[in-house]
Amino acid sequence: MTEDPDFPRTPLNGGFVLKTGRKGLIDLLGEWQQAGVNHAALGMQFASRPPSEIIQELAEEVLPLFPTLAGAAPSNIKW
Repeated sequence: MTEDPDFPRTPLNGGFVLKTGRKGLIDLLGEWQQAGVNHAALGMQFASRPPSEIIQELAEEVLPLFPTLAGAAPSNIKW
């Protein structure tokens, strides 16, 4: 994720890496949510920003838009 929240979604390395700003990530996650995706992994190994900055921005600006949904109740285990 770039420091510029408006940086457009830009595929790199043949599309295996996505460089984007916060708004592009929010749009992408929204599209995935509409398609039924309920989890994703984000890699920061190619980021130029410190991981702590990216994590803070994700926590403050992105994650609140995608709240955790209640899961199914666990089944009873009979030992």
